[in-house]
Amino acid sequence: MDKNILFLENFYTLLNAGYSVEESLELCQNILNIPIIHQLTHRLREGEDIYLCLLEASLPKIFKEYFSFYQTKNCLSEAIEKSLRIYKTKESFQNQLKSKMTYPCILLFFLFFFSVFVVMILLPNVNNLFQSFDIKKSILIEILLIGFQFFPFFIMIVFIIFIFLIVRLLYGLKHKKFKIIEQYLKLPIMKTILQKYFSLKFAVYYHELALEDMDSAMIIKVLNQQMNESDIKIVLYEMNNRILDGEAIEQLLEDFEYLDHLFIVFFKMYISNPQKHHSIEQYIQLTYKEIDYWISQFMKYFIPCIYTFVALFVITIYITIIIPMMNVISEV
Repeated sequence: MDKNILFLENFYTLLNAGYSVEESLELCQNILNIPIIHQLTHRLREGEDIYLCLLEASLPKIFKEYFSFYQTKNCLSEAIEKSLRIYKTKESFQNQLKSKMTYPCILLFFLFFFSVFVVMILLPNVNNLFQSFDIKKSILIEILLIGFQFFPFFIMIVFIIFIFLIVRLLYGLKHKKFKIIEQYLKLPIMKTILQKYFSLKFAVYYHELALEDMDSAMIIKVLNQQMNESDIKIVLYEMNNRILDGEAIEQLLEDFEYLDHLFIVFFKMYISNPQKHHSIEQYIQLTYKEIDYWISQFMKYFIPCIYTFVALFVITIYITIIIPMMNVISEV
């Protein structure tokens, strides 16, 4: 576990136990003794606010985004605890995906470098061998040899396109580029992912304010004013503008492409009966389970596909190169 995260856990635990901010920091310093604690202690002694110090400290971006929201509605320990809970949940999903993707990625890299070896070294030698023994290549072998020559470039182009799409999406989210996000929403798979991403984030923020018995229009207005640094601003800005134009929330939801269908169903239930604010919380819990299921299903089919692809590649090499070479040797 990251030492900064461990510090935050210790910090809010000590605050909940009744220790002051200064006492909690002093105890944390004796437990961990890491730079961030020294920095916070020094800035507090100079009279700076602990909330501002935490927001400007070297902490994970996700934690700071949620902390900047929760700190306006909760005491310090609760704001840290709620922000940490969300951070750790997202970190858990990311680590789960990374651990499951490591081996398939290694296979893909091996496949790429092996294909480069085949094109740059093996194929020229095989062609020389065919020419020296005056062996006529079949049409199938000719096609396969040509395919091998372009295979590394094909993989490289696919990889570059994939990286470009990811970087462009992250850029669009970071800088709140509506046009870029709308382009991705036209792609079926990306639309599903983005809708789930925006819906979950919106639900977390909305649920916190719903507990204060604020009406939906006011919640969206407050969030739109507060969340200027978050990518959820893309959704809030659009929703707030349409409400200001006189559009009812129920009508807005009918064609609002940023939110997924399941959230809209839960949200309509809440709007019809605001006392059911737990429906938003249930959506959050169900979505985390759904994401976990998505990851499991993706890996269930993705890994066998990689194995099959590698197997086909090896079999193709055997048909194209090994068999003809064995025939040459047998004739000699």
